[in-house]
Amino acid sequence: MSAELDALITPEMRACIGRTSPVVSLPEEISASDVRRYVQAVGDDNPLWSNDELARRAGYRGRRVPPLLVVELHWRTGDREAENLVESEWSGLVYPEEFTSFRNAGRELEWFAPVYVGDLLTFQSRLADLFVRQGRDGPMIFTKLECDIRNQEGVLVARMTTTGARMRAARYAEAAAEP
Repeated sequence: MSAELDALITPEMRACIGRTSPVVSLPEEISASDVRRYVQAVGDDNPLWSNDELARRAGYRGRRVPPLLVVELHWRTGDREAENLVESEWSGLVYPEEFTSFRNAGRELEWFAPVYVGDLLTFQSRLADLFVRQGRDGPMIFTKLECDIRNQEGVLVARMTTTGARMRAARYAEAAAEP
């Protein structure tokens, strides 16, 4: 990486790596009706989501929550600041002024334990990494945010890693390209 690109991430920005958000909780337990509405909407007829007896026979303690519903429930916490990788009080991260264009650059999910109807989940994000890459339209600052999802017993059920890319807004890119 060139020194010019590397300099886009300031020492103040690097100091933010490792900072964690406050723990946020779902406002209520995951209900059977949450699951029912979700599986009807997406057309998922897996009986593990709707049949307690079958789920127990399969080795679970009861009806499971579809994994992607867990991710969608994060929106109920109101923690949009962490989800969208914007500047926030908890991280202290401030991008260079001209880097105002944001893109989602990917999401990875790791599952460690099942989630059940009746669970109450908490979410805590951590700024895991910052790095710069040169793109077609100029440099991009990438942010990796890890969000740990735990149940009411504190068991880590999933980790969601979201990568975001910040680029210069079009007006800055055009001005920088002028001779």
